[in-house]
Amino acid sequence: MSSYQTEVQNLNYNAATRCFEALVVFHEGHETRKVPISAPLPIDTEFEAVSTILVARAKSHRARGRAVLMSRSPAQKTGRLVHLNDMIRQFKDAMGLNDMPTAA
Repeated sequence: MSSYQTEVQNLNYNAATRCFEALVVFHEGHETRKVPISAPLPIDTEFEAVSTILVARAKSHRARGRAVLMSRSPAQKTGRLVHLNDMIRQFKDAMGLNDMPTAA
């Protein structure tokens, strides 16, 4: 069973547009989807109401395929864990830094 968590980050009120703006982050197993979202609400709206509305709007965007910011954990690759030294070696090869000693 994979873990699932939602969080609201960087919550701001934009006075010019009279909207709350935030980055809603969905953590699902090894995937993270970040949805920038806004909602036109009065500045005195309770935090719980603002966060509930922002998460609901972000879920709607994600369901429509409009949540484009996504990352996957580099620790899992084709069902097995990649050793840290392998990741460092791949990075050094890509950067042309083969003469540097490996950590660990």
